[in-house]
Amino acid sequence: MGKGQSLIKKLFDWTPRDIAYWEKIHQNGLANFVRWYGLVISAGLLFLVLGLVTFFSWLRQVLGTPSTQTSWIILVGQLIFVALVCLIAGLINSLITWVVEERLYRKYKSKNNAGL
Repeated sequence: MGKGQSLIKKLFDWTPRDIAYWEKIHQNGLANFVRWYGLVISAGLLFLVLGLVTFFSWLRQVLGTPSTQTSWIILVGQLIFVALVCLIAGLINSLITWVVEERLYRKYKSKNNAGL
């Protein structure tokens, strides 16, 4: 088995620790998972990175020129747009992650229950 195949196998073969962790997350429910994993962690980190990139690109454009009220309004508008995109991306990411993890969990449980 090649190195890439063993990595993929490791990602999809759950250990008892992985099962216990997912069961704990699953008990808290989808809404809590989307809130924390999707909106706080994923969207928050994405906004941190993209917000800094947006800010520094804006700063580079206005460097050497006096900053006007219009330039500040443009920056705020860009940051609001970036925040909305990050929230949507975090929401989609968390929903896809939930669906994939849930399918893997059910597959694992049915395989182990069939072997008993």
